[in-house]
Amino acid sequence: MTKLILGLVGVAGAAGIAASLAIWHSTQARMRENAEASREQSAQIARLSAENERLSNQVARGNSPQPLAPEELGELLRLRGQIGLLRQVGKEQAQLKATNAQLRAALAASEKQLAEARAAPNFWAKDQLSFAGYADPEAALKTLLWAMRNGDIKSYLASWASGENVNVMFDGRLGQATDAEIAAGSKLLTETLDPSVGFHILDKTVKSADQVILNLSFDGEGRARNFVVQRTGSEWRVADMLRPGQAEP
Repeated sequence: MTKLILGLVGVAGAAGIAASLAIWHSTQARMRENAEASREQSAQIARLSAENERLSNQVARGNSPQPLAPEELGELLRLRGQIGLLRQVGKEQAQLKATNAQLRAALAASEKQLAEARAAPNFWAKDQLSFAGYADPEAALKTLLWAMRNGDIKSYLASWASGENVNVMFDGRLGQATDAEIAAGSKLLTETLDPSVGFHILDKTVKSADQVILNLSFDGEGRARNFVVQRTGSEWRVADMLRPGQAEP
């Protein structure tokens, strides 16, 4: 089972999202709550400041016929402590607002990039992927993604050319894998594509008549990966996914 997971993760190369939409929504909710708290705290600071000023003035008038009573002095110190805490909270809220602004800007940029990707003529929406066969490199890659989206282990393995990427899974013996192993592998395949909403080819490098490299954008994840696709007989299969720093074949 460990080999299965290592193989799938190695092939897919999934990475975490720098700023997810779920985190942004959560921050937005916190921002609304903090805005209300900030208004209440500002009013409280104003009230406490007025009382603090009154008591401080009494302390300053040391020769006043009505000197500050011990309980009033204690109240003055308590008020000053509360004001200090509330002002610290105000600074933290300002920092949170600045963070929210950065998240909104990042989300807006991400949405803009995603809209541009969807408008590309070669955009493949993830939920519209279908079996495309293996007649050309693009079709082979699309079939691989379709198999991953559906968690179809058999079709996924069939989309790869013979080699390490296939043999490492189930020790190359899919027929001997248990139902639990197949179910776990299927789940991992679908989860690998969860961050993406679609894909489009950024560029295509022809290495030879039988081998090309397709630079595929994973739209929604904000990453691109290079896939080596090669001709096997009359059909094309994915031969490798280049890792960062890995030299092209």
